[in-house]
Order: sequence, then structure tokens, then C-alpha cells
Amino acid sequence: MEQVIVTGIIKNNDNKFLIVKRKENEDIHGGLWVFPGGKVEENEDIFTALKREIKEEVGLDILDERKQISDYEYERPDGNITFGSCFLVRVVNDKVSLSKDFDDYKWITKEEFRNYKHIKELDEEIERVFK
Repeated sequence: MEQVIVTGIIKNNDNKFLIVKRKENEDIHGGLWVFPGGKVEENEDIFTALKREIKEEVGLDILDERKQISDYEYERPDGNITFGSCFLVRVVNDKVSLSKDFDDYKWITKEEFRNYKHIKELDEEIERVFK
């Protein structure tokens, strides 16, 4: 079964971006730092899904302006394929309210990102944003 997800590189006014740490016991990317996002629900457009997921996961409202950074796909441990898109977005404010799905969050610079254990493919997306 295919799944569609959407993630956001959330930039604040200090030119930092938000990463969240997935819980260690997660089946996919457990213990890794990722960008907020999640599943696109049936009959939901991708940007509506991104707004909803970011609000649910980190309590932030994103502005309507956005820039698509990438499209990607990967095979999940169960053999199903996930299709994803990543967008650069800005937020109304940067007061994070983290959901119970994550252990931690950080606002970091491009240079600080290498100090966090993350999915290696995210490096390309950060390079596209911070050229």
C-alpha cells in the first residue's frame, strides 16, 4: 500500500530551522532528528496536510507562502512505498508546543545540523534551502 507524506523545513526569523527528535521506539527513523510532517489523509491536498501536521506535531501555524524543496520515495520496513514532498515554510511565531510523538526539538543553523543524528538524505534538502 502506498503512502504519501509531507514534511516542512520551518525557518524562523533568525535563519534557523526546526528539527524534532523521534522517539527511540518508533519503527521508522526511531531516535533520529527529522523535519516535522506526516501523512496526507485521503482527499486532503498536500499543503493542507502540511499545515495540519505541523500544527499537531509542534503547535505552530505556518504562513501560506511555501517553496517546494524535494520529492522523494523510500521503502518502509513492511515493504510498502512512501512518497514524500518537502517544503520550505515560515511560521507565524516560533513558540513550539511539542506533541507526545517526539522527545525533543531544536532551532538550529545549517552548520549545527551535522551534530544531530538524522536521516542522511535531509542533508540535500538543507543544502537546497541554505545555498
